[in-house]
Amino acid sequence: MIKLSPRLAIRAILPLTAAGLIAFTLFNLDAPVRASAQLPAQPATAPAGAGAVVAGLGLIEPSSELISVGSELSGVVREVFVTPGELVAAGAPLFRLDARALAASLDATAAGADQARASADATRSRVPGLEAAAMTAEAGIAAAAAGVTTAEGNLTQARGRLAGAQSAARSARIAADDAAARAALFEALSDPAAASRDERDRARFAAQSAAEAARQAEAAVQEAEGAVRAAEGGLADARARLAQARSQAATARSAISEARNSATASDAAARSAAAQSRVVATDIDRLTVRAPMAGQVLRVNVRPGEFATAGPASTPLVAMGAVDPLYVRVQIDEEDITRIRLGAPAEGSLRGAASTRIPLRFVRVEPQAQPKTNLSGGAERVDTRVVEVIYAFDRGDLPAFVGQQMDVYVPADPLPVQAAAGEPK
Repeated sequence: MIKLSPRLAIRAILPLTAAGLIAFTLFNLDAPVRASAQLPAQPATAPAGAGAVVAGLGLIEPSSELISVGSELSGVVREVFVTPGELVAAGAPLFRLDARALAASLDATAAGADQARASADATRSRVPGLEAAAMTAEAGIAAAAAGVTTAEGNLTQARGRLAGAQSAARSARIAADDAAARAALFEALSDPAAASRDERDRARFAAQSAAEAARQAEAAVQEAEGAVRAAEGGLADARARLAQARSQAATARSAISEARNSATASDAAARSAAAQSRVVATDIDRLTVRAPMAGQVLRVNVRPGEFATAGPASTPLVAMGAVDPLYVRVQIDEEDITRIRLGAPAEGSLRGAASTRIPLRFVRVEPQAQPKTNLSGGAERVDTRVVEVIYAFDRGDLPAFVGQQMDVYVPADPLPVQAAAGEPK
């Protein structure tokens, strides 16, 4: 028996171990599963017997184009009324934002308008009474003016009587002085036989009578002066009453003007509050977003409780459009646009259903060329510019969805034949 040294044994074990591991690995590995290759969908081909055509890739869209419905105001969505695929009429509600704050503001402005109208009516109802008071004051002015005229006449008469009394008093004093002088002459006679006793008595009685007449004339003057003072007081009272009547009339006219101005201001406040109410009511109505036209709801990207922001957004809150008929936006390379027969009907088939072709009606050509965005997967240049041609088809002719791609074949003039090398052109 051959004995190996420990070093040689170790050197022999390592290769044997490696060979065993390799054999174990190869034994436990499964053979690769060969998947059967599935044939791809039937590729699109030009219609048989159609002559020269230009093929283009089209994108199905609503006839109204895709409408991204947004919100005019920002707020929390409280209710969504539509679901994707639903047909809606023009003006139908799509979703509604929270309107509680605006509703409270509407109630406040409506109450303000009602209060202003009530104030205007109450103020206006006072005008007839103020006008009656003004008429009474005007009548009082006329009566007071007549009283002033009467008082002036009375004063004139009293002054006339005073003048007469003063003249009579002067005459009476002169007569009394004359009678007193005559009586004094008789009394001064030293010879009693120069005048009879009867003459002396008549002279004395005449002097006494003249003195009494003078006293009565003085009393009449005092009475006439009292009458003049009374007439002057009456005139002053009449003039005071006239001034008071004029003041009352001015106050009544001022009150009428103030009431009318107040009613006008209240009317203006009522109109302003009513206008503000209409503004708030309009904002409340704007919180309900409605369909801008009749069509189909294509996507709903908003839910109750979410916050909707006014203005443009990267994702539309609701997408919709008119889907009867549907349009196909076909991109025709700029090299082929001069060959196609604009206005002629075309044919199209959906991707994956090349055998089903439907006629397409020409609609229009977009007047501006665009960079090519829809690539069919072939050897296409990305810097190619295309002209978009719009065709239409009835949705009942083909069950299609907005956003699907369609292969479109447009009748065109044949390509010019290139002359072979060496042949005359």
